[in-house]
Amino acid sequence: MALPLPASALSPSSFGIKLFKGQTCQLHSSLRICAWKLPTSTKCSVKLPTMAQFHEPPKLKIYMNNAREKLWEVIPNSVKDFPWKKAENIALQQLLLVGQEALKWSLIALFALSFIADVIYSISKNNELMIPFGLFFGCMMTNFLKETSQELFRNSEEIGLSRHLLGIGCFFALVKIISTYILVQGQVFLLHVANGGLMQVLWLWRSSLEEQNRDDRENSLLEDASSAMNAD
Repeated sequence: MALPLPASALSPSSFGIKLFKGQTCQLHSSLRICAWKLPTSTKCSVKLPTMAQFHEPPKLKIYMNNAREKLWEVIPNSVKDFPWKKAENIALQQLLLVGQEALKWSLIALFALSFIADVIYSISKNNELMIPFGLFFGCMMTNFLKETSQELFRNSEEIGLSRHLLGIGCFFALVKIISTYILVQGQVFLLHVANGGLMQVLWLWRSSLEEQNRDDRENSLLEDASSAMNAD
C-alpha cells in the first residue's frame, strides 16, 4: 500500500546552488533557471599593418636609390657612353680562351707524364721492344680512323677535322685507361698503342691549327688588298 506524499514535497520549492565564487543560481521546481554572472574576460587588441604599410619601401632601399642616382649624376658622360656590354662579352671570350689553353696544356702534361711512366713500366717488365711497335701501330691506326671517319661523314668540312680528332683521341684515351687499370694480355703493347695514337692525334691537330691560321692570314691579306683597291 502506497503512502501518501507529504504536502511539502508537492509544493513548489526552491534551493540555491553555489557557483563561481559565491555567486548563486536559484533552481525552482518549475525547471526555470536564472542567469548568473560569468567572470569578466580580458580582451587584447593587436593592431595589424595595413596594405599600404606592406607596400611602403623601407628607408634603406630609398637611401640606396638616392645614392645611386647621385652617383650616376657624378659619373662623367664618357664613362656612361662606354660600351660595357661589348666589353663584358669580350672579357668572357678571353676567359674562355684562357680556360681552353689551360685545359689543353694540362692534358698534354698529363699525357707526357703517363708516357714516361709507361716507358719505365715497360723497361721493368723487360718489354722494351714493345715500345716502338706499339707507337707505330697506334700512329697507323689513327690515320686509318681519321680517313674512315671522313669517308663516313661526307659533311666533314662543316663539322671540321677537330671533331674527328677529338673522337679518335677519346677512343685511345679509353684504351689507355682500360689497359692501365685492367690486367689484360698484351698490356704493355696496348699502352704504347694508345700512346702512339694520342701522339698522332696531337700532331694532326697541331697541323690543322697551323693550316687554319695560314688560311686566316691569307684571307685577311686578300681583304686588305680588296679594300685598298676599292679605296683607289
